[in-house]
Amino acid sequence: MSDPTAKSTEPEFAAGAERPADASVVIVGNGALGLFLADELIERQMGSVVVVGPSHRDTGASHAAGAMLGCFGETTAESLRTEAARTRFELGVTAHDKWPAALRRLQEFAPSNRPLQTATESHVILNSIGAELDNVNFAAMIDALDQYEKPWTEIDPNDIPGYRPRTEQRALRAIHLPAEGAVDARGVLAALERRLRQRGAIFIDQTVRKLIGSDEEVTAVELADGHRIEAGNVVVAAGVHSESLVRTVLDVPELMPIFPGLGFAMIARRTEGDPFTSVVRTPNRGFACGLHVVPQGDGLEYYGATNRLVHTISSVTWMADVRFLAQYSMHQLDEAVATHEVVNWCSGNRPVTLDGFPTIGWMPLSGLYLMTGTYRDGFHCAPLLAEHVANELQGKSGIIDPIFQPMRKPVETRTVEGSIGEYVEHSLAAWFETGAQAAPQMTTAHLTDYYRTMAVRVYEQLGTDYALGPDILLYAQGNLHGARRVARYLRTSGSAGEAARPAGVGTGTGGKQ
Repeated sequence: MSDPTAKSTEPEFAAGAERPADASVVIVGNGALGLFLADELIERQMGSVVVVGPSHRDTGASHAAGAMLGCFGETTAESLRTEAARTRFELGVTAHDKWPAALRRLQEFAPSNRPLQTATESHVILNSIGAELDNVNFAAMIDALDQYEKPWTEIDPNDIPGYRPRTEQRALRAIHLPAEGAVDARGVLAALERRLRQRGAIFIDQTVRKLIGSDEEVTAVELADGHRIEAGNVVVAAGVHSESLVRTVLDVPELMPIFPGLGFAMIARRTEGDPFTSVVRTPNRGFACGLHVVPQGDGLEYYGATNRLVHTISSVTWMADVRFLAQYSMHQLDEAVATHEVVNWCSGNRPVTLDGFPTIGWMPLSGLYLMTGTYRDGFHCAPLLAEHVANELQGKSGIIDPIFQPMRKPVETRTVEGSIGEYVEHSLAAWFETGAQAAPQMTTAHLTDYYRTMAVRVYEQLGTDYALGPDILLYAQGNLHGARRVARYLRTSGSAGEAARPAGVGTGTGGKQ
């Protein structure tokens, strides 16, 4: 999503652009969540809708997304292990069924009328370049497909169109998922904007400096140039910027922290060899969503993606990530990638909550709604979440579990020992995929002991028995500021030694009637 809190370098308003004094709903953030919500609100004729966010979306996640419509392709051993994790997983399963109708609505607004759905199927490969985590998640994926009675078949990896890796990094197994494809993220965003403008939504190419309100309610947003828009309700759907924006009017210790998950991908034009006709990906591994390629149409292919939690939100990526993605796309997907022409460098910041769960729901101040924290699932879940939030803005019952409410204690899905084990597995996967070298006498067991010692040390320094996800644990281990922020939140929110699944509905007072 876009950055609505930082000063925009774009012209603040084009000549003649609308500068409304008020609106029924102001949506802060013009990524997938914000735009799908705006479309749902206008469909329901819920009054005037204003969407605020800079058009460049430089630091957002949506414009950089691969937009795979794959929930089973993302399955890990943790996806169904607890009730809470299963609830999060099923959010994606339900969202998947919303996309056919969404694409039918949007196709006529697509740029140059190009197809918005760029792939209708996926292939998941199991190669030997990672570590045991690949095997574990590959097996978990098949188990989940069977549990939910979804179609899949095991195929010869050599039969995957376009898949021609280096011999020593070839796949040992592969499965075909005929119901999990992908859409053109940038095309979908453009189509949504066109449809919304035609139907009367107001777009402001600006940033929001702060929210305006009292101890009881939020009444307006203040733009970077000082202009205020009074609002019946304000929905903050600003991705990784959402927490800091909410804190301009409500600074409470129990507000779930959001960390930037900086990711990098690239779109390249194929110059030789057979094209990919489906999504081709590895299982989730190495603190990320696995290596993948997504057809984009017109000879273009999206290669992604990296993931690293960082302290500072950025619109650029690291040279190491560029090297990683280029090299391993050539090695693990198609050797011909080396001669492809890169036409677009994509970077963005995924909104990562401390417990890995979205934050969707009313805040304690009347009229303020939070819609973020979706990590890697925001684009995929956007049509479903739009329906849910629209229901709640109308005072109706929501359609997703209240576990995602913003003012919650961290959701518990693992033990500390399990967290340490996950950290070790992801670290080993990253070690072997990147070809890291150690002394000849150093074994995998030695590496395991080393990473385990590092993880134990982090827990000792944090002084908590709340079990963190592997990506948050890595962030706390490698970033002093991050470790302090994690420890401070767990301590001040009363979660340092206690974590529970929240019960009941949110604590907020809801919208203004």
